[in-house]
Amino acid sequence: MKPDKQLTVREQIIRCLEAEPMTARDLSKALRISEKEVYSHLPSIEKSIRHQKKQIKITPCSCLNCGFEFKDRKTYKKPGKCPECKKSRIEPAVFQITGSAEGRFPLPSAGPV
Repeated sequence: MKPDKQLTVREQIIRCLEAEPMTARDLSKALRISEKEVYSHLPSIEKSIRHQKKQIKITPCSCLNCGFEFKDRKTYKKPGKCPECKKSRIEPAVFQITGSAEGRFPLPSAGPV
């Protein structure tokens, strides 16, 4: 694989999310890009890893004030405020890439034919 300096931003994000769960802020700090840029890359990353039988697992945002979970959210961005209590103390979503390409091409069995 290419050295880290030659990896694209999306490849670096994929590598980070395969290693451990991270928030958009964690990724922005690790890769020295804005959170807005991280959010803009996630839909494309989701499409590109789908071909490798992988997916982005999302632990949804939640309100720190009342505990409301944003389970049905269709975008990756953190919401501005809670629809229940109207506070803006929101715990950000955590992203991780799960699954693997292993098993797509099974090896022949070692037993008798």
